Amino acid sequence: MINQLFWDFDGTLFDTYPKMVSAFVQALGDLGIDDVEIDQDQIYVTMRQHDVGTAIRKFSAFYGIDEKQLRKLNRTHQTKLVEDALPFPSVKEVLELAKSMKGRNFLLTHRDDQAKSMLRKFDLLDDFSGFVTSDQNFPRKPQPDSINWLIKTNQVDRKKAIMIGDRKLDVAAGHNANIASCLFDPDGTIIDSGNPEIRVTEINELVPWLTNK
Repeated sequence: MINQLFWDFDGTLFDTYPKMVSAFVQALGDLGIDDVEIDQDQIYVTMRQHDVGTAIRKFSAFYGIDEKQLRKLNRTHQTKLVEDALPFPSVKEVLELAKSMKGRNFLLTHRDDQAKSMLRKFDLLDDFSGFVTSDQNFPRKPQPDSINWLIKTNQVDRKKAIMIGDRKLDVAAGHNANIASCLFDPDGTIIDSGNPEIRVTEINELVPWLTNK
């Protein structure tokens, strides 16, 4: 039985990417880049297929702007805009399913403690038994250090555990920690998946998979 669920936040628990792209566009605008020059789809794809850091490096080089300034402005706008993001449908259902199966949920995110405050706002925080955010300064995924710490701290059986995320680096992080992985890819953006044990386009597709394990 797999009932120990490790969750990514952005693009997995919460639909934050539209807000993240908007923040990025605003930051570019602050640095003098005109809207007509900005390809929002490319920004989104870069964030999903890689990460925000890659987007910052790529587009600061492309537009010839200061990377540190873009990073700072993006963070400021993103913190404000992401507050309005909503959880994906069926998140609560799957979190409670894990608990009903005598399991637990763990948060594993590159976002800071804002992620926990957003979980609290939607009455999801109490569904979690442990947390790793960027405030704890673990190496970033796909390094397995943060998962391994949660596993050790909470005495998790790796055979019962799965990492759930929306990017290849989440899949790799799970595999690097010797646990199963699930890729949540609602719009088919991810080409190189990293061979997860399960790939879903809706969170509730996990229900029959988990209950049959």
